[in-house]
Amino acid sequence: MSRPGNPKSFNTKRTYPAFILILAAGLLLAAIYRVPGCFAARPEDLVNKPAPSFVVTDLDGTRINLTDPGQVTLIDFWATWCGPCREITPVIIALHKTYADQGLAVLGIAVNDTRKNVEKYVEDNGIPYSIIAATSKGDTPLTKIIQDYGVRAIPTLVLVDKSGIVRHVSVGTGADKAKFQEELGKLISDLLEKEQ
Repeated sequence: MSRPGNPKSFNTKRTYPAFILILAAGLLLAAIYRVPGCFAARPEDLVNKPAPSFVVTDLDGTRINLTDPGQVTLIDFWATWCGPCREITPVIIALHKTYADQGLAVLGIAVNDTRKNVEKYVEDNGIPYSIIAATSKGDTPLTKIIQDYGVRAIPTLVLVDKSGIVRHVSVGTGADKAKFQEELGKLISDLLEKEQ
């Protein structure tokens, strides 16, 4: 007779198949995660690769085609209900004001938000750059854009050079907003200077 704690009481006939099943499920999920098209890659996987293209219409009715080369573009995936997103809104506005005349385009893509909330937030905060809150007929669906860019958390910022190559991705901002603004500003400045 086996006593609790006795190694002989461990039933390998029951646990071995369960272990194999769990292991197989884990391997399957890992494989699916890495296969293009099954799940989006992580945003960081896009660095030094062509930015996924899309066509959208901003809140002002302007048609934006990311495949049109020629501008350094900062894409900000955000939401009005996201605390960290709200905290960096002034940072994104400041970067736009500093670098727009040098060729920086900023595009805010609101994630899981209503057009009404986004319009109010844009007005209340004086956001001067293009904002996408929903897609219009003929636009790339927001869900596809979010998937193509691998956005799993917000804010996610993607910096694209003039030739359409992703040069930097940041997910979240960290606690030091001034340092974040300085580092992102340096990256933008370097890209703008490099490509003149």
